[in-house]
Amino acid sequence: MKPEQLNHSYTPTALREINHKIAALCDNPSATDVESLNALLKIRDELIVSHLESLSPEDKKIFATKEIRVNDIMKEVAQTLLKSAKDDASHFVRSQVAIKKYK
Repeated sequence: MKPEQLNHSYTPTALREINHKIAALCDNPSATDVESLNALLKIRDELIVSHLESLSPEDKKIFATKEIRVNDIMKEVAQTLLKSAKDDASHFVRSQVAIKKYK
């Protein structure tokens, strides 16, 4: 994931910085630090809620519409991370079974 995918013309600076960190963490799905990612997503959520409160009704609608697209991208990344974790767990279990057979 590239940081540009998470930003749009209405993204405030603080949110751009968080998005950049999130993109960097998600760059390698097999090595993603889930705890750090979760912490960044919580900060991101707080920033968005705070920013929405400061906008006019028209700007809120525009910002929210653009953020829905970003949210969809992040949801796809989360699904990829979940699949990767499931695949890793499955591989681990199969390896354990194979080891037991050879003992």
